[in-house]
Amino acid sequence: MEILLRVFGFVALNMLLLVHAQTGFISIDCGSDEEYVDETTKLFYNTDAKFIDSGETKNIPHDFTSQIFEKQLTTVRSFPEGVKNCYTLPAGQGKDRKYLIRAVFMCGNVEEYNDQLPEFKLCLGVEEWGTVKFNSSYSILRPEIIHVPKTDEIQVCHVNTDSGTPFISALEVRPVDDSMYNKTQFG
Repeated sequence: MEILLRVFGFVALNMLLLVHAQTGFISIDCGSDEEYVDETTKLFYNTDAKFIDSGETKNIPHDFTSQIFEKQLTTVRSFPEGVKNCYTLPAGQGKDRKYLIRAVFMCGNVEEYNDQLPEFKLCLGVEEWGTVKFNSSYSILRPEIIHVPKTDEIQVCHVNTDSGTPFISALEVRPVDDSMYNKTQFG
């Protein structure tokens, strides 16, 4: 009986930690048509349907995903139309708070992109975040940024630079404790 109580207590504590760890987390499998809990990380992944109303969903060919164990890398949302396409995400902890934003990209089949490895810009609203540029079809890119939104929404945008079709595999937002990543003051 005592062993059973210990096992139950351990499972209950892990469930509590799991729920607590995800408070304010947004994990999106871009292009997926189903929500799920990732078997490895135990994080809940949303579809992107409620965060964006443009773009097309595509599956990455099995040739490129057979050695990949991350389900969120098997689909993408691509943006063949429009110059700028944006995800609108809630800033769960409110404006003027710090968030870690991670975008994940796996190119896959370049034939889908007119035999050209895509290159495009990422922006947070109107502010440029960086350039997404691939070395090969098998490249997986995971740019991250700490961002402090000035509104209760975070816009992550893909900007077409006429160098291939922009796309995204996954998008993650995590609240960050405000005491972390303070600006360094010299003096």
